[in-house]
Amino acid sequence: MRVIKVRELDEKLDSLDAVAVRESAVESMEELELAHHLAKKSFAKKKNIARKFKYEFLLWLSGTRDIENAIRKTAPEKGKPFLLIVFSGQMKGEKPALKKTADPLRLERISLSRI
Repeated sequence: MRVIKVRELDEKLDSLDAVAVRESAVESMEELELAHHLAKKSFAKKKNIARKFKYEFLLWLSGTRDIENAIRKTAPEKGKPFLLIVFSGQMKGEKPALKKTADPLRLERISLSRI
């Protein structure tokens, strides 16, 4: 087993259509799906804040309009589990141990973050 440092992980993910998110930043698949949908919608309507899709996704997921703050809120913590979210291709292996539905307040935070 090889341990990858957060900085090394960031460098590898920078070339992929993927992002690593701390486990505590997400409780349900519904949150991921909503943030993904809203990020796609932002790009389609040309109302995106970030130039890259993965950062737009993090903005929605974290409920903020500042990219640095979104990264800080969602970045993996040293030595703690994290989720690797890949935006293209099919998921292989185990599905993450997340709830199917989200707490309504968490969804509201995501939905209303641009108002």
